[in-house]
Amino acid sequence: MSAEQVAEPADPPRIEATWQWLCRAVDHIGRPGPGITFPLAPPSDDGHGPARCSVLVVPSFPQSAHIARDFIRTTLAGRAALERIDDIAVTVSELLSNALRYGRPPDGEELQPALWLAYWDRWSCAVCGVTDENDQVPVPVEAGELAESGRGLQVVAALSDSWGWNPRADGGKVVWALFRL
Repeated sequence: MSAEQVAEPADPPRIEATWQWLCRAVDHIGRPGPGITFPLAPPSDDGHGPARCSVLVVPSFPQSAHIARDFIRTTLAGRAALERIDDIAVTVSELLSNALRYGRPPDGEELQPALWLAYWDRWSCAVCGVTDENDQVPVPVEAGELAESGRGLQVVAALSDSWGWNPRADGGKVVWALFRL
C-alpha cells in the first residue's frame, strides 16, 4: 500500500468538482435496493461527470468489508496500478467499518450503507463514498498506543489524496475519499 505524497500539487477546483459530483449523485439517485450493484450515469449539467459511477448496498454482516474490497478491485481493474487499487480497497474497508459502527440512524433502524465509486478518465482520479443514516460528524481521534481501534480516519487520510464528508439531503451523510489513479 502506498502512503506517499504525490509530488504534483492538488488541483482544488478539480478535486472539488469530483466529490461534489458524487455527493449530488447520492442525493439525486437516492437509496438503491439491498445487495444491488450496477453502473449509474446520472446527468451532469456541467460536463464534469465521471466515466462511470457504480453503487453497492452493503449488507451488515462480518463479510461486508470483503465484499466491498472485491467490488473496488473488480470495478477498477485495469484503470490503476494494483498498489493504488489496494489503497482504495483498504480505505473503503475503513469507511464501511465506521459506517457500520457509528452510522446507525437515531431510531435504531437496521443500517445498510451504500458504497459509491466514481472514476474520471480525463482527470485520472476516483472518488469513493460511503453513506450512512446518522448526522454525526466523522472526526479523527488520537488512539492510544495499545488501542485496537480508533485509527480508521487516520488510515483514510494517509492513503487518500483528500477526504471529507457532506450531509445528505434526506438525512445522514456521505463520507468520501479522493484518489489520483
